[in-house]
Amino acid sequence: MGKISRLAMGCSLIVGLLTSPPVSAASQTSASQTAASQTSAPIASAAPVSPLAGSGTAGAYHQVAATRVLDTRSGLGGYRGLVSPGRTVTFKAGSTNSWQAAVLDVTVPTPAPAGSLSVYPSGTSWDGRVTMTLTGGGNIQQQLTVRLGSDGGVTIRSNARYPTHILVDVLGYYWAGTATLEGMFAPANGRVLDTRNGIGAPRAAVGAGKKVTVALPGRGGIPAGGAIAVIANVAVLAPRSTGQLVVTDGDGSLATPRLRFVGHQTTPQTMQTQRIVNLGSDGALTFTNSSASSVQLVVDVFGYFVRDSAEGASGDGLGSYVPLSPQPVTALVLHGRAPGGLYLPAGDRALAINLVVTTDRPGQSVALGIHAPHHPWTGSPVVSSSAWLQPTELTVDASAGSVLIRSLIDTDVALHCYITGLYWLPHGV
Repeated sequence: MGKISRLAMGCSLIVGLLTSPPVSAASQTSASQTAASQTSAPIASAAPVSPLAGSGTAGAYHQVAATRVLDTRSGLGGYRGLVSPGRTVTFKAGSTNSWQAAVLDVTVPTPAPAGSLSVYPSGTSWDGRVTMTLTGGGNIQQQLTVRLGSDGGVTIRSNARYPTHILVDVLGYYWAGTATLEGMFAPANGRVLDTRNGIGAPRAAVGAGKKVTVALPGRGGIPAGGAIAVIANVAVLAPRSTGQLVVTDGDGSLATPRLRFVGHQTTPQTMQTQRIVNLGSDGALTFTNSSASSVQLVVDVFGYFVRDSAEGASGDGLGSYVPLSPQPVTALVLHGRAPGGLYLPAGDRALAINLVVTTDRPGQSVALGIHAPHHPWTGSPVVSSSAWLQPTELTVDASAGSVLIRSLIDTDVALHCYITGLYWLPHGV
């Protein structure tokens, strides 16, 4: 693990503003409530992202330029029209000959309704679980890792309060096969914590200022030998008070940016997010409730990164994930719509980062466009959008030594960035 430790010590970051001219946000078609009666018509499916020639190491991550595979406004992906509550949309995301899971950017454009989406492999039945919270209001986006169905497809079920459009971009994928090398991805599909019924912890709400710890090895599809990190969906159910959920490894040394939730709502709403959570040697996770009232917690694991007990050189293979102690970056201020950038150590890597966004208007929705310099800018926020003060997890291509960030609103935006891990990218990305 020498390469990992050297990188952790030397991965200092410099933040600066770029001098590129301002860019305007591309206009997006709005879906109004008055259009709820519009009929939806399936059309011919769009061609999925083509995998690279050849084969890769099982479970290795491969980043691609953001490629849109579903847009219900135009019919791209096989469905045209607003998606009604309770309805599902299935689309092709890739080829099962090469892919086992894809990293997707899922967007509900303005005006987004309140509610949620469930995203799962095509050809399987919805099990009632929710993947993405819709808070309502502005453009809502989240990056999700989803296992592909046997036909390379993904299904999205709308649990929103009224019909809405859905957009999906593919940002990367994990090679198919059984992962055995350290840092390679393996899909999982299991609930590891549910305080409502005693899964993973005693059956009891987590009190104000209290914490609960769950051991992951042997639970939810995680092998008994453990993992170096997991991709998990963390949900705070109907909180009564505004607060934050702190997620750490078992001994509290690998804290990740907090999940912020809002209480005192007319209709209490579950807040959740999917993120990569690094694990310590004991393979446990601790959740601390930093609010004034008790909360119920639910955690589902969608995948994990293999831990190799031998800790051989295989842990540094191309496409492998390397966990890092979260490294904060000094806040970057974007003035209006002017672009800015994070300058990063050059090398063949993608970074797992968390962004926390603030503006001078509390509660304002913020749309961001994030891309690598060698990937063309599309003019629309196809990579990221973040709510005010809500941590957003992203995987970004940093192989060029920098990442470009563009604010798509007129107000000044402050970005607080934490780097939580990286992937060694295959050459030629």
